[in-house]
Amino acid sequence: MVHTAGSHTRKSAEPQVKGLPPWYFVLAGALVASFDLSQQFIVTHPAVAALPLVLVTAHVIVWFTVLSRRREFIRSVWRSKRARLLAAALFAVRMVLQLVLTRLVDSSAPLHSYAHLIMGLALLVLTTAGAWFDQWLILRTLNKDAEQTKEQHR
Repeated sequence: MVHTAGSHTRKSAEPQVKGLPPWYFVLAGALVASFDLSQQFIVTHPAVAALPLVLVTAHVIVWFTVLSRRREFIRSVWRSKRARLLAAALFAVRMVLQLVLTRLVDSSAPLHSYAHLIMGLALLVLTTAGAWFDQWLILRTLNKDAEQTKEQHR
């Protein structure tokens, strides 16, 4: 097919990529923290033992309903090197927290009763903030590239 000057079409710039909603990161953080939070309250509230399963179920339901159109974006985020680094860093943070709290527990009895709560809350905050920041960084790069492409076509 021969293109003439009149039939030459300009490739349109890609629209800006929208990120995942903030509540998704809180849900992911709660999922990571759920084991420690359930361990903290399992003695007084045995039903809390189901918290990790409930959150996994909620995560799967959200994954297949609300976020179904963004599933490919979520997959690409979790395939990124930074997301794997975040997961490894969270694992390391959990281990370090466990070691530090074990040392503190030996010298301070009241902390022993809150060790899982402290770990759970720390993981909740770190996971939520880390995943949100990872998305922000990716979106900033993608949208900057889209903006530059749009400027080049003007």
